[in-house]
Amino acid sequence: MYCTNCGFRLEEGDSFCSHCGHKVGQKATSTENIFENVADSYHKIMAAPKSKLIAGILAIVLGSAGVHDFYLGYTSKGIMHLLMYIFFMGWLSQIWALVEALYIFTGKISTDADGVPLTDGF
Repeated sequence: MYCTNCGFRLEEGDSFCSHCGHKVGQKATSTENIFENVADSYHKIMAAPKSKLIAGILAIVLGSAGVHDFYLGYTSKGIMHLLMYIFFMGWLSQIWALVEALYIFTGKISTDADGVPLTDGF
């Protein structure tokens, strides 16, 4: 069940939303609240720290297609990797990806696109 005012997930038996304080069962004050909270939730998820190990493994295994760049939020660089993979048959793109894997594991690439530091674990 979700709050009709802000869209926050409610626990069974809640009479008030723990996020916005709205009484469960009342009409929402505006639909803008729901969209604001969806946007907030999206930004919280995207701002969550990414794993250095996962980024490095993605760079080694699927790096020629730029998957690690998309994982870290570097969309433009990921698209360049993907185009390079398509037009140069992958070998040049794979070399670039292996160098980036080394950078990730040695700490030269230590943050994602939003500046959030990479974590050591999963």
